Amino acid sequence: MPPPNNSSEAIQRISLKNREYAYIEDANRGVVLVEIGPKVLTLEAHLTLVTKSRMIELGTGSWCVVRNPVVREEGKVSLDDFGQARIAVGDREVRVGPQVFPLYPGEELEGEITPEYVLGVYDALRLRALTAFMDERTPGGPRRREAGDEWLVRGPGRYVPSAAVMVVSTEKARVLKETEYCIVLNPVDRTTGKIQEGRRKVISGPDVFFLEPGEQLEGDVRRKHVLSEMQGLKLQALDDFSEPEEGGEPRLRKAGDTWIVRGPRTYVPNEKVVIQKEIVALSLGQGEGLYVRDLRSGKVSLVQGPCQFMPEAHQELHEKRLSPDAEALLGLAPPAQAPHLAAVEGKEGKAPPRPSASASDRVDRTRAIVLRIEDNTSVLINDFETNHARVEFGPAKVMLRPYEDVTVLDLSGGTPKRPRQLKVLMLRLGPDFATDLFEVATRDHARLRIKLSYKWQFDVEGDSEKDKAIFRVNDFIGYVCENLASRIRQVAAENDFETFHKNASVLIRRAIFGVDEAGKARKDRLFSENKLRIIDIDIKDIAPVDDKTALKLREAIDTNIQIQLDASKQEAQAAAELKRIRSEEEKQLADISSHRKSEAERQSLIELQNKNHQLATLSHAKVEAEAQLEKARVESEEALARAEAEARASRIRTEAELERERMMSEVTLERQKKLNDLEVDRQARLAAVEADQFRQRVEALGGGENFVKAVAAQAQAAVVGGLDKVVFLPSGSNLNLFDSMQGLLGPGGKNGVTGDKNTGTH
Repeated sequence: MPPPNNSSEAIQRISLKNREYAYIEDANRGVVLVEIGPKVLTLEAHLTLVTKSRMIELGTGSWCVVRNPVVREEGKVSLDDFGQARIAVGDREVRVGPQVFPLYPGEELEGEITPEYVLGVYDALRLRALTAFMDERTPGGPRRREAGDEWLVRGPGRYVPSAAVMVVSTEKARVLKETEYCIVLNPVDRTTGKIQEGRRKVISGPDVFFLEPGEQLEGDVRRKHVLSEMQGLKLQALDDFSEPEEGGEPRLRKAGDTWIVRGPRTYVPNEKVVIQKEIVALSLGQGEGLYVRDLRSGKVSLVQGPCQFMPEAHQELHEKRLSPDAEALLGLAPPAQAPHLAAVEGKEGKAPPRPSASASDRVDRTRAIVLRIEDNTSVLINDFETNHARVEFGPAKVMLRPYEDVTVLDLSGGTPKRPRQLKVLMLRLGPDFATDLFEVATRDHARLRIKLSYKWQFDVEGDSEKDKAIFRVNDFIGYVCENLASRIRQVAAENDFETFHKNASVLIRRAIFGVDEAGKARKDRLFSENKLRIIDIDIKDIAPVDDKTALKLREAIDTNIQIQLDASKQEAQAAAELKRIRSEEEKQLADISSHRKSEAERQSLIELQNKNHQLATLSHAKVEAEAQLEKARVESEEALARAEAEARASRIRTEAELERERMMSEVTLERQKKLNDLEVDRQARLAAVEADQFRQRVEALGGGENFVKAVAAQAQAAVVGGLDKVVFLPSGSNLNLFDSMQGLLGPGGKNGVTGDKNTGTH
């Protein structure tokens, strides 16, 4: 600080230490001068100390930016005519240590003193040009930078930016492993440094790179697609290009083309290819399938297992939809807030549990829908592609084809029956029951409430076309109950209350089943509309609706009960009297029995005394008798065993002899059969030979007509002569007298004339 002013002299002394400087204002010239220490200043009256500060010290490896720097000429600060340092207003100057310098009037320190940037191998600086200049530090040689240009300076090395450059940020290199790749959008041309807007560049690892200013990653670093046999990629071309095939020949891809790349391989797409999605082959087991749509034709097909299925580029999985009721019954969607749904019902039932929304969202609708049809049930399946329906019977597993849907029946439910209470997917074939409650009116206007249970079943033939009739009536429960109730109302209207109530079972059965030609009630009733047969009924309750009628009925019932109770009381009294008489008789019999028993005991006592007396005498005899008895038993067992052995041996010999005789008989019969066959064959051959000879001889005599005339003439002569038999012998034939005599006698001893055209002899 300057010493206090003295009135006697206007002189100040200022001491500046080393590395200190001060601004001194000269009032005479209107300038501010810089004085640098170490020194001692003596300020006259026209000089005033403005400020005193330490000099800026830059160490090794540090730098700063000075705004409005002083102008230097030949290394020295240039001064104007008034001795004040000239400054370059608006310029910036980077000063690098080590150095110490003061700030001249007008100079300003921009920011703080900053250590120089030490860049590693994976470090870089993103720079921006503040003004146009020629960059001498470019690796490829000098390059002109325009104001606003941005570029990177990579390590390793030390870097201090120039005055025309501003450091925007520090960047880290991106390291790609061998299994990684990335896609860079708007890549920079390394030769010109220009950004290629709208283009893509694929960088595959292993590699280390920096994103140039203007470049950005498409997504994030991605792993290379290592595809197994069960994996693939669906690709689409963004532009025309050619790529080599497995055979080495290039294949041209047009913009918009899609294709599938399958494993096993490692795949990295080029910049003109985009990966639409990854594809995994689906393993389909027995009884599983997938719905697949052909994108070219729009047709949906069913692929059934067992197989491994990977869609082609023109294929996609199709989500099959059924009717809302069918999906609710199959658990593919939550049921509607309406009637109860029952997968297999023919009567009242509980609704299936309602799946949560999240559960239905997880249902894979591309998987083939498989109906597990239970035993004794059937399902009607409609094919909307062919407009044909078929019936499937359980137990079975049926896979729905792409255009098939399942018929859902709306059945009546509850007691009494109300329509549209149940939705049924699988129809029971029965036998089953349906209970109904309805009112009837008799001829005398008495109203009765009747509760009946019908036992029913469907008559199926096993023919899919004919059995479609069981689905012809949608609400067969309501239809049958209403039909039978109307018949019972008609019968009730034809009878008075007392008659109908007394004969209700007979009348109701006649009304339901009808009567045959003999007037007897039939045992069942068939509804030809849907082949439903009612095979039995159970009358659960018949009660009057009117209170007065009910009171009278109860009084009649009470009277009948009282009559039955009186009869029961009388029967009980008679039974008690009969029981009393029987008890007296049993007492008398017991007395007689006890007396007889005492006499028997006394006699038994006498016998015991006699036995005791005889016991000593008989003991010795008993031992000897037992020994003799044992001996006889052993001998008898031995004889029995010997006899059994001899019997077995005899049986074996007899069976062997019988078997031998049987075999001899079979051999004899077989031999005789063969001899007979040989004899028959011999006779047949002889007959054939003789027939052939006879034919030749007839031909030698001139043919058939002349021969017949000659034979007829001889036969007539023989009859006239009184001969019983005539034997015609061709000339030159040998006569067998034994055979000829047999022929002359003939069977039965009758006389006649015999001629044989075949053999010529008899």
